[in-house]
Amino acid sequence: MSDTNPLTPPQKSLKTVVSKLGPWVIAIGVLYFVFQSVSITAVIESVRRVNLAIFLPLLLLHLLFTFFWDSNVYSVLFRLFKVPVTFREMLPYRGASYLLFVVNVFVGQGGMAFIMNRWKKVPIKRASSIVMFAMFTDYYLLLAFCLAGAFRLPGVDLVAFFDGSDQGNLVRFIVISWSLFALQIGYYRLYMQSPRAKHVKKFEIFSTFREAPITLYLKLMMVRSGTFVVGIFVNYFSLAAFDLHVPLIYLFVYLPIVWLISSIPITVMGLGTTQAAMLWLVARFAEGSGGPEEIAAAILAYSLLWWFCFNRGRSLIGAVCLFRLPKDFWVRYRTGGSSG
Repeated sequence: MSDTNPLTPPQKSLKTVVSKLGPWVIAIGVLYFVFQSVSITAVIESVRRVNLAIFLPLLLLHLLFTFFWDSNVYSVLFRLFKVPVTFREMLPYRGASYLLFVVNVFVGQGGMAFIMNRWKKVPIKRASSIVMFAMFTDYYLLLAFCLAGAFRLPGVDLVAFFDGSDQGNLVRFIVISWSLFALQIGYYRLYMQSPRAKHVKKFEIFSTFREAPITLYLKLMMVRSGTFVVGIFVNYFSLAAFDLHVPLIYLFVYLPIVWLISSIPITVMGLGTTQAAMLWLVARFAEGSGGPEEIAAAILAYSLLWWFCFNRGRSLIGAVCLFRLPKDFWVRYRTGGSSG
């Protein structure tokens, strides 16, 4: 009888170490390269000069709004797919899933599927499909914000699609992404409904995409948009705490792209990638009292301080909500009381 275990204990240990330390190593590496172009002394000085009377209230407002509105979005999401849940019921469960965002966005969202499996006995593949549907609509909603503002920027039009300029890169990114969205919707609504798609229909993970009419995509996007609109405005006013101003139209176009980059699961909670994206996409439009070097340092200081405080606050919400979960949730967890 052949040995079917593909990994020896030392190999498993190495794989565990790499999976745990890898995101930290990548984050530190990205930050190292970021600080090659920005003075760490200038960043520290910007942090020291921050106006906390502006920064902290806006941070707290955004943190609480995100938690309550996010819980509302997920209660609406699961109701749209026939899972009975109210906003009030959803609050502690959605909050508890925030603890898993410490790893990355995808693990945090996967935790939500696991919670719904244990709590509402939604089969894990069905719950995962619902969460994937939310992530899919989030991605294209962020692109919708880009689209809404991009063609109002100087030099940005469809003709720029063929240019090698920054404006051309932006137009190509938006047009190609939305073309893929149209193709995906066509695939889900046309091909997956046909008899030829039998081999795909057996995969439960695609069930929500197969079932959802176009109006359901739009409905969820409309509800979800509140999170992103508030996020853009809060960032707009919070930058003033560092004596910075970025025109709102540029934040509507580029901040969603920053959020998309930060969600790529290669670093811990987007550390490093978020800061690099802020420097690459937002810093060039920022205005302040200093020169370009001081403005870049202030943008980096803002991004680092916001990242640290927001994620610490979200983890605190997660810890509080974890202890608010009913005792029978843990009984179900220990006994495996729901279907898989």
